[in-house]
Amino acid sequence: MRKHWLAGILALSMASAASSCLALECSGMGSWLNAACQRVDDTFSTGTPDLYFSGYTWHDPATYDEDKRKTFNDHAWGLGFGRHTTDAQGNDDIVYGMVFSDSHYKPELLTGYARLWFAPVAGQWSVAAGYTAGLTSRRDIFGGIPFPIVLPLAAVRYDKLSVMGTFIPKVGGGFNHGNVAFFFGRYEY
Repeated sequence: MRKHWLAGILALSMASAASSCLALECSGMGSWLNAACQRVDDTFSTGTPDLYFSGYTWHDPATYDEDKRKTFNDHAWGLGFGRHTTDAQGNDDIVYGMVFSDSHYKPELLTGYARLWFAPVAGQWSVAAGYTAGLTSRRDIFGGIPFPIVLPLAAVRYDKLSVMGTFIPKVGGGFNHGNVAFFFGRYEY
């Protein structure tokens, strides 16, 4: 188990280092994809660094029986790195990579892009809603082959510290599958 974590951390470190010198070629993909590619490239090249830390996964009691939930890992400890840019309205574009312990105590790799629209609440407090799109890799799904995700994303931020969360809905599979919430934090340098 320890060697899988070390491999994940090494891969994440290499991806983080490569991100600082990544130059995407964003032409010839059509106007919409060109714009999306350019946004990701701009976030990589001009963004401010972030540290991600994960900590909790909630498994919906309405979709899992108690015995199954007892076998799950609710403590999704892990780390990640990313970069973000903030537009004139205070909204964030984020490019990130994380490795954390999945529901079965195995390392899960996640990398992607996120967009958050922030609204001030009071003082340095703000809330946000948005989405994330990327690739994840879990040994229990497709044998670890990376697969795409698109999920909702929400955040509560105080100054440079955010608590973020997403919801993975049940998609087929019958009982004891689906409806999972994943919570993690972000510190903006």
